[in-house]
Amino acid sequence: MKKILLFVVALLPLAAHAGKITMSNPDGQELQGGKRLCTYENNIYLFTLVTRSQSCPHSKTFEASENEK
Repeated sequence: MKKILLFVVALLPLAAHAGKITMSNPDGQELQGGKRLCTYENNIYLFTLVTRSQSCPHSKTFEASENEK
């Protein structure tokens, strides 16, 4: 059991550098043509998404390399 736990703990830094980040609680703004601009932001990352939906997805996973800041 200790070997499995040690293995999982050793892999945690690799997961942090996977290149993906999940953001939640976006700000939404209605655009012309029935589209919506969803802005996901924290002190490090800024991502935007344009959707035809009436609401923004609560959470969304982005590639960290697509960061707009």
